[in-house]
Amino acid sequence: MELSKSETLINLAKSFAGEAQAGLRYQFSAELALNQGYKILSDEIKALAKNEVNHAKVFFQAITDGAGELDNIEFTAGYPFKGTTLENGLKFAIEAERDEAHIYEKYAEIAINEGFDEIAKKFKMIAAVERRHADIFNSLYEDFTSGNLYDAKEPKMWICSECGHIETAVTAWSVCPLCSSTQGFVELKLQ
Repeated sequence: MELSKSETLINLAKSFAGEAQAGLRYQFSAELALNQGYKILSDEIKALAKNEVNHAKVFFQAITDGAGELDNIEFTAGYPFKGTTLENGLKFAIEAERDEAHIYEKYAEIAINEGFDEIAKKFKMIAAVERRHADIFNSLYEDFTSGNLYDAKEPKMWICSECGHIETAVTAWSVCPLCSSTQGFVELKLQ
């Protein structure tokens, strides 16, 4: 089967659009975190946004490699816009990442059935990453909303991202005793 005449092509286009949107939404959330003084939380979200943009590139490359003479793909899709606050953005990201993982597993099955094994492998690999993203966003959300972003149940090593100061404690410092950076610059301990 030709990719240009397949359901897999539409699924690639949907995936490209979805990943591009997710990357930008996460950049918005990262900006909110930074504006609220959570520099390292912002960096964590930016790293996930970068992953999403690179997933979009993978899907885009598959489209351009196999779409032949097509120069436009039409499909109907939603454009989610939840997440106007940092808390909502983190919560929505958990749901979105879990949904993406599930959808990409289905898309992989369709790609296999249509004879696109390499594309199916990409869908499966990205689905695994999306499941991990959901776990990371869940950890960030729970810690952020409970006020425990810089607390642990047992002593942990906290590192200042600005000067490298290290302390082992249950709670990270409010102000770095070495460089006076705020708590938002303390490296997070993700699960």
